[in-house]
Amino acid sequence: MLARVHIVTLAAALLASACLAATPDGSTKAKAIPLKQRNPAKAVEEEFAWMIKLYHYTPLLAMRDALADAIRKARASKTSVSVDPGWGHGSLDHNGHLISEWWFMTPRGKRDVYFDTGTLINTPGEVARQESARADYMRRMAPTLKVQ
Repeated sequence: MLARVHIVTLAAALLASACLAATPDGSTKAKAIPLKQRNPAKAVEEEFAWMIKLYHYTPLLAMRDALADAIRKARASKTSVSVDPGWGHGSLDHNGHLISEWWFMTPRGKRDVYFDTGTLINTPGEVARQESARADYMRRMAPTLKVQ
């Protein structure tokens, strides 16, 4: 009787760990969050929505904070200061899929988040199209930042 209880408990633990291990959370390329949007412009908006949901922060907020910090330092030292934007983006290959990787600095440290774009890496011109959409989004949204 006791052996059966142990076997059932072990089976339940194995099933639970398998289910939890497969949940996409964006923490690694293997656990990249699948995007529903295939249009690159809409996909960027979906990525930012996920970042807000997961971290309550985005690369735009990281850039705002980096600019504010640079302005404070420049005013204090009365000299010019170089600005690190506080974020970055890259397109990666994971098993033939195009993965969108964002990293950004939050008040709690650096965060990396990965998104599965749903397209194959060898699709002609896809990497350039994805990168262009993300650059356009950041360029369009950057003027909305308010730095005090």
